[in-house]
Amino acid sequence: MKAFRKDFFREILKNKGRFLSVFFISLLGAAFFSGIRSAEGDMKTSADAYYDQTNYMDLRVLGTLGLTDTDMEDIAKVKDVAQVTGGHTLEVLHKEGEKEQTVKLIALEDGVNEPQILDGRLPQKTDEILVDQKFLDGTGKKIGDQVTFESGTDTALSDDLVHETFTIVGSATLPYYMELTRGTGSIGNGSIDSFGLLLPETFTSEIYTEIYVQVDGAKELESYSTSYEKAVKQVQNRVEELEEEACQRRYDTVYQEGEDKLSDARKQVTDGEKELADGKKTLEDGTLQIEEAKDTVAKKEKELKENESLLAEKETELQNGENQLAAKEKELTAGEQQLQQKMQELAAGKQELATKQTELTDGKAQLQIQEEELNTAKIQLEEQAAKLEEQKSQLEEKEKELDENEVTVTAGITQVQEGQEQLATGMQSVQEEITRLEAQKEQLLQMEEPDAEQLQQIETALQELKQQLTGLETQKEVLSQKETELTGNLTQIQLGKGELEQARTQLDAGEAEISMHRQELAAGEEKIAQAKEQLAAGERQISQVQKQLADGEAQIGQAKAQIADGKKQLAGAKAALADGKTQLSAGKQQIVDGKSALREAKDEIDAKETELEDGWKEYRKESRKAEKKLADAKEEIADGEKELEDLKIPDWYVWGRDQVTSTENYGQDAVRITNIGKFFPVIFFLVAALVSLTTMTRMIEEQRQQIGTLKALGYGDGVIAVKYLAYGLMFTISGAFVGVLLGEKILPWVIMNAYGMLYTGMKEYLTPLNWEEGGLAILASALCTGVATVVACYKELAARPAQLMRPEAPKNGKRILLERIPFLWKHLNFTTKSTIRNLIRYKKRFFMTVIGIGGCMGLIVVGFGLQDSITAIAKNQFVNLFTYQANAVFNGDATEEKKAQVQSEMETYPGIQQILEMYCQSVELQSPKRSVDAVMEVPKDLTCFGDFFDLRDRISGKHYDFPTQGAAISEKTADILGLKVGDTVQMKKGDQIVKVKITEIVENYVRHFIYITTDTYQTLFGEAAEYNQLLLRYEDTSDSYEDGLGQTIMEHPEIAAISFTSDLISEIDNMLRSLNIVIVVLIVSAGLLAFVVLYNLNNINITERQRELATLKVLGFYDGEVASYVYRENMVLTVFGILAGVGIGAFLHGKVIRTVEVDMMMFGRRIFFRSFLYSGLITLAFALLVNGMMYYRLKKIDMIESLKSVE
Repeated sequence: MKAFRKDFFREILKNKGRFLSVFFISLLGAAFFSGIRSAEGDMKTSADAYYDQTNYMDLRVLGTLGLTDTDMEDIAKVKDVAQVTGGHTLEVLHKEGEKEQTVKLIALEDGVNEPQILDGRLPQKTDEILVDQKFLDGTGKKIGDQVTFESGTDTALSDDLVHETFTIVGSATLPYYMELTRGTGSIGNGSIDSFGLLLPETFTSEIYTEIYVQVDGAKELESYSTSYEKAVKQVQNRVEELEEEACQRRYDTVYQEGEDKLSDARKQVTDGEKELADGKKTLEDGTLQIEEAKDTVAKKEKELKENESLLAEKETELQNGENQLAAKEKELTAGEQQLQQKMQELAAGKQELATKQTELTDGKAQLQIQEEELNTAKIQLEEQAAKLEEQKSQLEEKEKELDENEVTVTAGITQVQEGQEQLATGMQSVQEEITRLEAQKEQLLQMEEPDAEQLQQIETALQELKQQLTGLETQKEVLSQKETELTGNLTQIQLGKGELEQARTQLDAGEAEISMHRQELAAGEEKIAQAKEQLAAGERQISQVQKQLADGEAQIGQAKAQIADGKKQLAGAKAALADGKTQLSAGKQQIVDGKSALREAKDEIDAKETELEDGWKEYRKESRKAEKKLADAKEEIADGEKELEDLKIPDWYVWGRDQVTSTENYGQDAVRITNIGKFFPVIFFLVAALVSLTTMTRMIEEQRQQIGTLKALGYGDGVIAVKYLAYGLMFTISGAFVGVLLGEKILPWVIMNAYGMLYTGMKEYLTPLNWEEGGLAILASALCTGVATVVACYKELAARPAQLMRPEAPKNGKRILLERIPFLWKHLNFTTKSTIRNLIRYKKRFFMTVIGIGGCMGLIVVGFGLQDSITAIAKNQFVNLFTYQANAVFNGDATEEKKAQVQSEMETYPGIQQILEMYCQSVELQSPKRSVDAVMEVPKDLTCFGDFFDLRDRISGKHYDFPTQGAAISEKTADILGLKVGDTVQMKKGDQIVKVKITEIVENYVRHFIYITTDTYQTLFGEAAEYNQLLLRYEDTSDSYEDGLGQTIMEHPEIAAISFTSDLISEIDNMLRSLNIVIVVLIVSAGLLAFVVLYNLNNINITERQRELATLKVLGFYDGEVASYVYRENMVLTVFGILAGVGIGAFLHGKVIRTVEVDMMMFGRRIFFRSFLYSGLITLAFALLVNGMMYYRLKKIDMIESLKSVE
């Protein structure tokens, strides 16, 4: 056994690379498994610690008519109730310039729902406030600033609070406002933007708005646990049993208080009306007496006014006469001045006329000279043109003659050349015949007895042929001389043509020059014609001026006579005016005396009248106040009577923490993390089992001979199996243990920090070691390796020692499919054929590698796919579905007239394309399954609704029309509520709860929406929709344009706020960016797993084929060629793994995406192409890295290995 143990540790040192790969795979799988699965418990543990630290309520009781001290006492007596605390809340508005926020004011109560101070301190005075950090962010306020609130209703804020202005002393968080949203409200735009905490004594009401209940023993239980929910549910049922008696008691109290108030109000109205009637009677009597005195004075005053009016008329006539006289004097003076001016103008006109006549005479003389010069030049030009035309005719005749000669010469040359060709042919024929005869002659001479007669004939024929040849040569010389002569003639003709062409060019230039001169002459003639016309016009003007001067002299004579007559008439009018002034002075004195007497009488009346007027003023002032008070009192009485008539027995709502949206959502998000843990660790462990099986199988196959030797020496199968089982379990368990320690400390902390962007308040994240999940992870890792080892050992241990001590026989080679296609197979080189054979023959290695790489690739795809789904939210929501660019919200007190005015002005704003009025209200949608907060959208105009919203089905892409009946709700909303088309959903708005049928389920990604028409709204709620928003569409979304638009629209006091979709997109992207860390962890873990898998499989591959690779080296392959031989197979397997990973990743993404969504959002369902590309490239990069690392292993393979005996 001692030797056995030595061999055990020797094997570990020898194969440390192989065992380290198993170690790291186990570490990754256990870390991811235990970390993800522990995250839910750690999140809930951290939340429970936070709830206990803040003494978070277990139950909250609300009553529609409020709650009293008696109610508190009754609840305190309920079994297992540890503490009961009454609370006050009030919704108010804060307006800072043009911004409006709905703030929920909450009374600070000791021992329950304690705030966590972020900055500053708790309030110590009634005029101090501790605010939500969102309030500071939204208003720009800081600690030390003052804030003023408004009621937002007809009730004065002073009726509920002792102050309206408060000093900010700090910022804090509350346990039931962990999320970024603050729920719905009943004022403002229907949503609560932030909260503020005040001292209880700041609230004036003795009636509580809610009661907080803490259950005995609940603090010791862990929140979200079944035991906690059971303990709280029991107390909740007991408290609900008090509802009927408490609600009846509260109804009786409120009804009696209302009756008492109405009785007092009616008595006060009666007394006030009697006092008003008595005062009015006294004032009416005094008014009658003064009116009689005023009538007498009025008659006297009328007479005086008539006389005064007559005198004024006479004075007016006299004044008019003076004015007319002055005007006539002024006219006469002006006439004299005009006459003098006209005489001067006449003299100047005569002088100018003489000058013009002289200029006209000179112009005529010059024009005559120029006309004569022009005619002379015209005659000369025509003579030159005639000469040029004659030369042109001669040139054309010469050119025609040369063309005819050229044709004749060319024809002669052609005939000579044809004759030469015929001569050459004849000479050749004669020469050939001479040659033939000479050959015959030679043959005859060589004969012993030549035929003399035949020789003589041949000689005679030869002489004749030679004479013919001489004649032909003579003709050839003649033809050659003729050709030379004709060629010379042709050259002379062409030279003549060149000279003619030059002459033609000169003629063309002459014609162009003559044409230019003709244009100049035409221009000169045109100028002379214009000059003649100007001279004629000048003569006509001189004639007109002479006539005008004659008429002017006649008019001046008439004007002199008229001025003399006017002076005589003015002298007579001045004398008549002097007499009228004397008479007017006497009449004025009489009027003054009459006015003095009337003034004394009126002063006495005015004194009495002032006295009476003061009395009436006092009466009116007081009566208006009294009448307003009486009217208000009557209205209040009527309202009170109506309220009492409509008063119903109130309802109680007893809610646990599960009814607090942020608390419930946090628990659901924790569960989602566990849901993620149901998929990813399984893949990790499957890959780990795969690698472990491959590793242990290879190790056992390598040590086949050792196993045979051990069996031959007497070691049992169990002992041998334990050795290899110990190999695998040692590194598996140690890796899993380290993975549990790292995973349970790091992963939950990372996840909770990521969710910290969505849930505020918790300052400490607890990550205790969860040995239940850790032990399960270690057990799963050990089980994977143990089963793989047993499977690998089974085959070898079943064989006999003699068989094991010999090497395993190699598999029979078989022809693969491609070898049966000769055309294709013969074009492949040796290494390619080898690669294909190895891939297809070793199917086990092929599928193990593809599955391993595919699993890792799939995990990386899921990581990038989650990122795609998250980043697609903003674009899908605010670009594809909500196609408007801005949303302006009206103040609650804005009138319809003001709203119409704002809309009219915005329609003319540059760049605005369309505007849609909407009524938006926060509501609560309820179903038997659960409830959610949603936004109700009611458009005013359905004709253009499709330009602002795209209602469509996500899967089919079908576009819906706006539902005229029933409602359309968002897809995520329907999923949460468990509803489908045709179902009915309850909608709660304020205290009203109505039911509406679902007709459409539409694609949506952010928040929950329900869409109904104006008619449907009026039918459901019995009132018309008050449109409170304007949706704006425009093209230019630049910061400068939107800043200008925002400033312009916020100048209207009716606008509470404006939001731009570009800002919303940025906010959503920033909020979801916190989840990137989880995605990065996932991608990095999957990448590391891919690296380890590739390294291990490549290492095993090289080890298995060491003799094969050494043989290649012996055959002359270089290290690089051997490496490329292995790399080629690895890369093909990697490509197949990547393709498999695409399918695996798409499947896992579809499963995971539904588990990680939060209720307020629906993530995108599509994986972008680039994510598959990035995942493939990352996997490929790891494959290349592993190949690079394997190069040194390949380089170290010894060629001697191939020469060693297999035995």
